[in-house]
Amino acid sequence: MKRFAAIFAGVLFLIAPTVSPAEDLVRVGGFSRDALDAIADGKGFLKAEGIRKEYTGVSASVDLMQGFVDGKFDLIHTTADNVIAWAEGQGADKKTHDFFLFIGGRKGLTNELVVAPKVKTFADLKGKLFAVDAYNTGYAPVLVYILNKHGLTLKKDYDMLPLGAGGKRAESLKKGETIGAMTGLSEDLKKRGFYVLARSEDYVYPYAVAIGAARRSWAKQHEDLLVRYIRAYIRAIDWTLDAKNKADAIQTVQSVLKSSPAQAEAAYREAVDAKVGLIPKGKIDREGVRVILRIREVMGEMKAPLPSPDKYLDEHYYQKAVASLGGGK
Repeated sequence: MKRFAAIFAGVLFLIAPTVSPAEDLVRVGGFSRDALDAIADGKGFLKAEGIRKEYTGVSASVDLMQGFVDGKFDLIHTTADNVIAWAEGQGADKKTHDFFLFIGGRKGLTNELVVAPKVKTFADLKGKLFAVDAYNTGYAPVLVYILNKHGLTLKKDYDMLPLGAGGKRAESLKKGETIGAMTGLSEDLKKRGFYVLARSEDYVYPYAVAIGAARRSWAKQHEDLLVRYIRAYIRAIDWTLDAKNKADAIQTVQSVLKSSPAQAEAAYREAVDAKVGLIPKGKIDREGVRVILRIREVMGEMKAPLPSPDKYLDEHYYQKAVASLGGGK
């Protein structure tokens, strides 16, 4: 009888499903999943750290930041501009928040100032209306900075219409409702005669974009989880920037994002671009944050003397992640 019980137990062991260790859920908000995000998931870097990510894409800066305020997201990936604005009480709710940057993203922007065919010079933009994501965050400050360099002042020489996502801004352009927008020049816009008047990287560089941000209160309560998340992304960044992984990276991006081969390759090229691509090891570029502070000063949202970028950083968690990888501080 004992022998039969032992055999029966052995059979049960063989046919029982393998139970995977529980994974910690991290709710992440952003505008769209990029190459790094796809690789962190698709190549198992997050899973290796016992993390399951729930990603929610939004179409406007206000939606992203309000969701962050309301606790819908544990972490977000966005421009440092949004984080700074809402930390300073310059967001839609006009309240200060305990947000901070915990990991770097890319070196610069690839946005373009796309304008209507009738625009020949910057002087033609006087008295016109521009489509933007939000009035004083997102890429609106970049637009203000570029136009300021050409002698145009917000509210005096032009104004902006907050519309949210790039698709809505493009529709506004096509309808003739607005004259220009910081967006990408799609094939549809190009066919209609729209063209690029200015490129962001020619005016603002470096620029802290695609950074990770958290609430200080959440980070203190989930320190180990945040360190593991950072560690997963550092590994994903290193893997992505290794040229020998190019083909695998493009295939992973295409598979995870359900994109075309051309779209996947374009996303990969942006990620590894020497000028605007991923920052090795995910270090936070203080100069990229400082540039944003200067831009916000031009826009009238910040006043001199400007605060140090350190006001918006907390590298404690990043340093712990790097140290655990054997890289020291």
